[in-house]
Amino acid sequence: MEFYIDGQTIRFTSPVIAANSRDYLTARFHFSGEEWEGCSKWAHFRQGETVYDLNLENDEIGSGMHLNLSLGQWEVYLTGHREETRITTVPVLLQVRESGLIDEPLHQIPLSVAEQVDSKANLALEKARAIEAQIESGALDGSDFRILGYYESLEALTTAVETPERGDAYGVGTEAPYLIYVYDGLNDCWVNNGSIQGPKGDNGENGATFSPQIDGSGNLSWVNDKGLPNPETVNIRGDKGEKGDKGDSGESPYALAVKEGFGGTEATFNWSLAHIAGHAAQHKAGGTDPLAVETDNIQVGAVTRAKLAADVKVLAFTEKALDASAWVSDTTYSDFPYRAAVSCNGVTAKHYAEVSFSPADAMSGSFAPVAASYDGGVYLYASEIPEAMTIPAIVCTPVE
Repeated sequence: MEFYIDGQTIRFTSPVIAANSRDYLTARFHFSGEEWEGCSKWAHFRQGETVYDLNLENDEIGSGMHLNLSLGQWEVYLTGHREETRITTVPVLLQVRESGLIDEPLHQIPLSVAEQVDSKANLALEKARAIEAQIESGALDGSDFRILGYYESLEALTTAVETPERGDAYGVGTEAPYLIYVYDGLNDCWVNNGSIQGPKGDNGENGATFSPQIDGSGNLSWVNDKGLPNPETVNIRGDKGEKGDKGDSGESPYALAVKEGFGGTEATFNWSLAHIAGHAAQHKAGGTDPLAVETDNIQVGAVTRAKLAADVKVLAFTEKALDASAWVSDTTYSDFPYRAAVSCNGVTAKHYAEVSFSPADAMSGSFAPVAASYDGGVYLYASEIPEAMTIPAIVCTPVE
């Protein structure tokens, strides 16, 4: 799955996703702009009471993070944390289709946020103790430490040094004292170690007491009783812990619902579960169209597929001609540096645009898998300027 994030907007493209897969799904996240730089990034997948809160590693979710999505519609959004700042995105809906596998127990949900933080904190503590032991034994005296260069920002460092080695150290900043970033080979990331301490000064007054505190995102910060500058906040999440034993199989949601008094068939129950997310997205609480199910039928006053389809005013456009002169340079996506505006009457920036290219254009790999809507049309992105072309279809769905 590929997700594209621009500020607080998220768009995605994905292959067909079937239910009942196990430790197979992966995702990659592409961030535009500077809003997310330096953030601890989390992806959230929610379906009813089932929640996956996953800390991204190198802007990715690997198969080992156990993202096992069941049948139905999932709400996906991102959050980022940087000191006291938090940034979020609007949610998007991801559809998981039915597979051929049945009667499979629910998959185990990954570690909770607290468990992920605790695991990484324990790993950080183990690393600190190992370094302390090396210092006490004389194996580590600092004589091998060298600053390999200086860059104005972390972004400039990561751009210039594409293949760092474990322990590589660089100064970051526009003037002294520089922040020293050391490459963590275990977690594949640069770690801010603060400024290098200068020569020993004169004896001072009685020292201050510094007390550590850690928030739910694993950010370690300090406070002191003398009003002195505190050490810079660092993130101490460790690596993910080992997978626990599989729990006993529980009863199916339908069986539990019957115990609580549900009188309908299992097919009716499953249909109602699959449509709850879509219904909630289109009808606010207290509305006139509650979703109600009795025995084998849906009540006359309840929401139906036909009513939901009628409420969504989809705009469709066919055979849209596009000249080569319509393409201009654009920096939204580095892999697709050209953008063309396709005029579509009635479309606004609140529409979600899906573009169908001709088979030859779709297989060429020249066009981005996502499009963006604006007031009056749709933006397309390409890796190079194509010849004059015709777009078979554009479908725009309103998103609130």
